[in-house]
Amino acid sequence: MARRVAINFKEVKPIIVGPAGAFVASRIQRFEMPVTLPNTDVDELGHRVHVGQITDIPEVTVTFQAMDVSTKLFAALAGKVWANWTVNTAFDVSTLGEVDVIGEIKDSTTEDLAKAVVVRKAKVSNFTYSYSVDGEATEEYTVVGTDKRWFKYDVQVDTFTGATPLFAYTLTQTPIALKNTNKLVSVIANGVYLDEVTAAPATGEYRVTAGTTLTLGDAIAASANVVAVYHCNKALNWSDVSDQSIPVAIRGKNIPVYLKAGLVDRVQSVTLRGTFPQTAVKEMGNVEIVGYITSPTQVEGDLTILDTDLEMLALFTTASTNPADVEFRACEMTPSGISLEVRLYDPSLSCNLPVASGTVMKTLYVPSMTITSEGHSTSVGGNATQTFGWKSSTGELHVFKGRRV
Repeated sequence: MARRVAINFKEVKPIIVGPAGAFVASRIQRFEMPVTLPNTDVDELGHRVHVGQITDIPEVTVTFQAMDVSTKLFAALAGKVWANWTVNTAFDVSTLGEVDVIGEIKDSTTEDLAKAVVVRKAKVSNFTYSYSVDGEATEEYTVVGTDKRWFKYDVQVDTFTGATPLFAYTLTQTPIALKNTNKLVSVIANGVYLDEVTAAPATGEYRVTAGTTLTLGDAIAASANVVAVYHCNKALNWSDVSDQSIPVAIRGKNIPVYLKAGLVDRVQSVTLRGTFPQTAVKEMGNVEIVGYITSPTQVEGDLTILDTDLEMLALFTTASTNPADVEFRACEMTPSGISLEVRLYDPSLSCNLPVASGTVMKTLYVPSMTITSEGHSTSVGGNATQTFGWKSSTGELHVFKGRRV
């Protein structure tokens, strides 16, 4: 059989697996998962070449960028069931947690998989939401982990809801044992990753017997999910990504920006970035990361507008767009209580109706912001612009399904 020429983007499917189950990610534009293998050369006195190398735990980074058109991707990364997320309510970005990331690669001639890759128990480390006047809205997330595997066959995800007698569940496929002798890649129960054992499982553990019987050591609430991820050989299981319930993309014309509940004119771009400062915890005698300790979330960004008058300077120095002041100093740009709100409207609304009469797909809300920088730029052939750097005063960024009410 002739070797395939290459793998086209249409033959790579990203899947995110969290406490809520598997989410086939739609509108993904970029998907990367590089690995760094830390190693140190070892030398010795009286030896003219390296004695060898000593390695450390691998470092895996997964980045995916998508058209920002809904809260579905956020829900998957936060371990929430999107269908159960009440409209007009929010989750803070601090709920973004740990997931498995799967990449399916289609066979070149059949409706089967050529191979698959999975990154286990990866932690969200940062995100970026980008919106501009003449571009599509995008969201980008990066997750970090230490365990990446390529498989010849399929990565199956089974999701079970509710408790069963003896905490036992039947897998839909027969797992292929891993090189570390485990039967499964991951089991997530009640939102917690469990460890595989061969004896009767205790709290925080599971085992697989009789080929397809998964038994947990924990009692599972009736409303909780048990998610199992494993390698198996399943025939003809490729299907194209398809989600017709969300817009294909959203441009700047359908993304109004509000400061202190007031609509801001002449906005050219707004960016919201978040990082989760975290430290990987290792222990002696363990070849894997134990987990991560995360510090408070840091949220910051930039807001660029066309410079027209003093309203924005007045707002950021006095908290009012029409104050009695006639002078505004840089050192005054610290008023409290200024919020930032970005709404993403469904662009399918008739062009004869105002944007505000449409359906809000997603809202980003920063309760209080602090200005960290201000810049003014003018060049020949262009318009004067003013860019304000900001950060969330409390580190909060609330993501609403629909409109904030």
